[in-house]
Amino acid sequence: MISVRFFLKEGYPVSCELKDGENVFFGGVTAQGEFFCEKGVPYPEMMLRALVNKCMDGRIPVLFARDEWGVDLARFGFEREGGKYACPRERLRLPHDCEKAP
Repeated sequence: MISVRFFLKEGYPVSCELKDGENVFFGGVTAQGEFFCEKGVPYPEMMLRALVNKCMDGRIPVLFARDEWGVDLARFGFEREGGKYACPRERLRLPHDCEKAP
């Protein structure tokens, strides 16, 4: 069974773990507002969707992401700014065209 659980972790305004059976992968948002996940997470879009959903009503005014997610970040409201993507919190969105997990 796959699950995403949010928890408090010092230094991270938002942190979560994606659990896939015995495997656990960490992800979250840094104090600078950047989304991140551990390398090798099997369902990066699922983790990103959970984090975006959590941040839509949060206090971080501008959020950032890098290409490491393997998904089209524009679908979530991000626009490229140099080497990363940026999105004001009020423009974050959850796309309804998600792909089914294998």
